[in-house]
Parts: sequence; C-alpha cells; structure tokens
Amino acid sequence: MKKHAFITLALITTTRCNLNCGHCLLGDRKNNDMSDEIIEATLNQTAYASTLTICGGENTLILNRLEKIITYIIEKRINIDELTITINGTIYTPELFRLLEEIDNYIGEEIVNATFAISLDKYHLSEIKRLGIYAEFLENFKRYKESKYFYGTRGIDIPPFREGNAILLPKETTVPLRPTKKYLTYLKNGKFDKNGICLIGPDISVNPSGTITECDASCINQEIKYNYGNVLNDSFEETILKNGAQILKPKRFLKATQKEWKRFCTYTK
Repeated sequence: MKKHAFITLALITTTRCNLNCGHCLLGDRKNNDMSDEIIEATLNQTAYASTLTICGGENTLILNRLEKIITYIIEKRINIDELTITINGTIYTPELFRLLEEIDNYIGEEIVNATFAISLDKYHLSEIKRLGIYAEFLENFKRYKESKYFYGTRGIDIPPFREGNAILLPKETTVPLRPTKKYLTYLKNGKFDKNGICLIGPDISVNPSGTITECDASCINQEIKYNYGNVLNDSFEETILKNGAQILKPKRFLKATQKEWKRFCTYTK
C-alpha cells in the first residue's frame, strides 16, 4: 500500500487497564492488545509522523507491544519527530525508560523527543483512592518524575466526551464527541503534486483491531459509529477521502489542520 505522512498518528495499543475511571472512554471493553500484524500493517503505510502518540488502556501492562512498535520503526527507518506515551502511574517500571531511550537515540536530536506523561485528574485520583493505592501512586509518581523522559501530567482540558464510562456521568458535565475534520495534501519536492506523498492531519487513530477510528470514542463506537476502515485492507488516504476529507494545497492544509485542532482542544458544546 501507499506510504503516508501524518501530523499525528495515534496508536491505541491496548484496551487493557488496571483502573476503571469514571470518565474512561473505553467503556465496556475486552482485553484486546494490538497484534504484530496490526502494528506492521499500520507502520508499513507510514513514511513519517510528526508526532506518534501511544495510548490505551494502560501501556505499562503491555510493554512488549511498545517494544515491537519501537523496534519496527527503527528496522524500517520510519521517520518520526517525536513519540509520546501516556500511562496512569500506578505501575512503576524502569523498562519504560529503556524503550524511550532506544527511540530517542534513533530520532537523534539533542533535545529529548521521546516522552511519557502521567494521567492526573479528579477521575483518576478518585479511582486510585477507591482502590486504596494512593500512597503507592505517589511513590511511583516521585520516581517517574526524576526521569528525563517525564513530560508532565495530562488531565482533561475540556469536559469528558459522552462516551464509554462517561455516559454514566451527569449529562451537564459531559459533551458529545464531535470528530475532528480530516484534511490531506500531497507533497513532492516541497510542492503540491497528486503523485507525491500523502500528508494527513490533524490526527489519525488506529485501535487494537486495526480499525481506523476516533481516539476519543468508546470501544463500541470505534467499531460501529466511527469505523472508517481497517489497516489490514484499507489505505489511509482512500479511507479518509471516502469519509469526506478535503484535499488542500500545502499552505491551506497547514492552516486548516491547525485551526481544526484548536477547535477540538477548546470544544465545550
């Protein structure tokens, strides 16, 4: 299949988690992990990603999947500018640092380009306290914070989407998911050329089943309402065009994707 470039490519590597937070987008989930086949099918279509985001589920439970992704990127010489992973901080594993060091060395810049963030908001804290592991979490947090790969905490800047567990929250505290509009452009030698590489933005997500979907949708809705195709059979380019993406010239593409991402990040209605 054709190689693609992404502003942000999100890999939802697992639905496995040791927490069950009140705002969790996964909802009624199975313990599904991204297989070697899905990882390879996704990355085989990837020439470049400005940001590669690893999310879940809880990725410290499946570090072998993260290792597979990193190893495959290096073996296939896939270009990425930065990699980021989000964890919940309840499990301490120095193995995470080794994997981040491996991909950071591959990227090769002087600054740190492989980072992890710890989820920290009232819903996570409530679940951690409910399970009686708050003291352990604080100790893990202190140790994680000492790592040069620690990016900081990641909370929720907008009300939770009415997906997954959040459908049980008071309706006035949540918002319906409104997917980001997708755009694409073609680049060849720095110029627009429909035979050139396809650049897609602002974000694309792939779940453990290989479904091209919305990262912020529940497991059920990813497979039904927001199922745009599957990496095993479908091209990213053809899939998003079929689902209404616009083709823009490079300058307009960049402005449109920046505007769309800003809208999504400040969405309150």
